[in-house]
Amino acid sequence: MNDPRSEPWLERSRALLDESLHEIDAATLSRLNRARQAALGKAHAQRPLWLGLSVLGATAVLVLAFGLSRQTPVPATAPTPVVAPSTQADVDADLAVADPDSDELYENLDFYAWLAASGGPGQG
Repeated sequence: MNDPRSEPWLERSRALLDESLHEIDAATLSRLNRARQAALGKAHAQRPLWLGLSVLGATAVLVLAFGLSRQTPVPATAPTPVVAPSTQADVDADLAVADPDSDELYENLDFYAWLAASGGPGQG
């Protein structure tokens, strides 16, 4: 098939138009340019303002949604702070409670049974 841009009559027409362009005086070229600029300005001015604002609003919503979806989750509970024991006796007591094989745990079984039966501390 023939390319419509390479037909001889089309090339000859372009050449004639280009030659006639060189023969136009400066005042006519200026008037043509002003008319062209006015036509382009009217085409730009006819675009409604709401169209530009809606595009801007949609972009803002998309950016906000993307930002919220990329946010790191916050833990449900705060970590419990670790309180350092203040004395050696506190350290020994903590170790005694933490160690199930400790003799102190078994020596106080009667107290723990009484505490469980009475409903615990503050329940009595």
